[in-house]
Amino acid sequence: MSANSVLSITSVNFDELKNNLKTYLKAQDQFADYDFESSTMAILLDLLAYNTYHNAFYMNMIGNESFLESAQLRNSVVSRAKMLGYTPRSARGATASLNVVVTPDDTPSSVTVPANTTFTTTIDDVTYTFVTSTAYNLTSNGDNWIGTINIKEGDPLQFRWTVDTSNPTRYIIPNPSVDTTSFSVKIQESSSNTSVTAYQLGTDITTVQANTTAYFIEENEDSQYEIYFGDDIFGRKPRNGNIVIVDYRVCNGTDTNGANTFSAPATLAGYSNFSFTVSSQASGGANTETINSIKYVAPKTFEAQNRIVTAEDVKTRILSQNGDIQAINVWGGEDNSPPQYGKVYISVKPRNSTIISDQRKDSIISDLNTQKILTLEPVIVDATFLFVVPTVQVKYNPEITTLSPATIIDKIRTAIINFETNNLGVFGNKFYHSDFVSAIDKADTSIVSVLADLQLQKRFVPVTTAATQYNLSFNNALKNPYSGYRYAVSKSTSFTFNDRSSSFFDDDGTGKLRVYYLQNNNRVYTTTNAGTVEYPTGLVTINNLQITNYVGDEVKVNVEPKSYDISAVRNQLILITDLNLELTNVKTGNRVASLNNINTQGQTATLLQSQISNVIL
Repeated sequence: MSANSVLSITSVNFDELKNNLKTYLKAQDQFADYDFESSTMAILLDLLAYNTYHNAFYMNMIGNESFLESAQLRNSVVSRAKMLGYTPRSARGATASLNVVVTPDDTPSSVTVPANTTFTTTIDDVTYTFVTSTAYNLTSNGDNWIGTINIKEGDPLQFRWTVDTSNPTRYIIPNPSVDTTSFSVKIQESSSNTSVTAYQLGTDITTVQANTTAYFIEENEDSQYEIYFGDDIFGRKPRNGNIVIVDYRVCNGTDTNGANTFSAPATLAGYSNFSFTVSSQASGGANTETINSIKYVAPKTFEAQNRIVTAEDVKTRILSQNGDIQAINVWGGEDNSPPQYGKVYISVKPRNSTIISDQRKDSIISDLNTQKILTLEPVIVDATFLFVVPTVQVKYNPEITTLSPATIIDKIRTAIINFETNNLGVFGNKFYHSDFVSAIDKADTSIVSVLADLQLQKRFVPVTTAATQYNLSFNNALKNPYSGYRYAVSKSTSFTFNDRSSSFFDDDGTGKLRVYYLQNNNRVYTTTNAGTVEYPTGLVTINNLQITNYVGDEVKVNVEPKSYDISAVRNQLILITDLNLELTNVKTGNRVASLNNINTQGQTATLLQSQISNVIL
């Protein structure tokens, strides 16, 4: 009999391996009379099966770690990404902008705020350091010197190495959470010759010549960032006796995002008489890039080949450089409304905020301009919100649950908040009525019926000093089953128009927007030509109306959608707001609990004044 005629090599399960070994041995003439269940033979078979299983598992792990998409260890993912020319993003320190005013006690010809001028902020009893990353020259304004400075979070540090060609060293930054964008690399000629040459980060190997003073960055096997230099073919190689000097900052990532209160140093630009205001709170702080992000971004960066041509290239570049972006959408100017050829529009939503600051916008556009084709003009527009306003009626059977009505309605509230978190708030996501109802229905087994009516809401901040036109784009068809149907524009918050407070919007069912107030519960119309309503497209236009006052932070306008499946386009994000919830006992028909204005994300999202001038509202 052939020695391996019954040996199976396809099994990797421990028990199957052991049985295959047992079957193989039983087929041999030498072991025909052996009892393979005896203690000694069983132990030997367990040992052989365990060894085989261990090797199979080990080889499987090696195979997984050899590919970017299946690798689980960070150093494996980083190594695979390195083969695509991608360096994982480091942590980023948050950046804030300050408007400073310095009043000198002499008559200087110039006033400069030096680099590494230190400010501090305290969050949850922890003090964080912010510094100026570069020097700022202020501008004279009579007796004062004024300017805007950016301060970046992080503790400034410096590391030095002496080059020894007989004993080469690795230039590894040992600190965790280092911000690689803060690197300033210089090479001093020697300990006796203090002349210094600045080196720049090499990002395009095609531009690096033999004498180019460039340095490069990579993440090493210990998740630390390492600086390396050229070999006199691609980039100048440090000489023996040179001193490598690296200045950098160690930051705290996302911890300081939102900081808007700072303590100043004793003197600013050498003067003690100064003041400052925060023009932009701290933003842009990010933690080290995650494994999942590396897997997603690295292949796309390789496809782009350090150039920006398509909308996907723009998205990939922004995500690779900004770790605090929660949602992003990019579309070509030809798809805009109205079309703007030669432009690419970008809308981003940072984590824990609704819009990014003007300073962040300038930084992103500046980065894109280094890689874009000449005819492409990037434009960043703020995210706008399309709010879904549900009125939900839930019936439950008290005979199949021991929970109180208060507990059940709280479970429904949690289910709705989770639905919003998991399904909405990201560009391109849709609101599906059936999914919304299903999420509520699954909140508890005692729920027997769910009825959810929907309205849509847009918000705007009126200009109270002049007549202004507002375009509220719902981008969903409005309910208008026949000419004269009232009211597609179903509700608005109150405002003052023509000296009449408590005014509201509605429509006449034929496409005209009107303004009314209530008198003895009857609608009295101040104007029947306040604007237009396009029912098929959902565009509500308010024509040159001067609203002199309003209630709350903005004016809210609700409409009845034609369909309860809601779509968003371009820079719109869908959120839930002003939710009303009722719980009814199906046995008695009595309402047993209710909640109004549940605190969802949309409850706190506000349309800012700066968003009025956006391409799309």
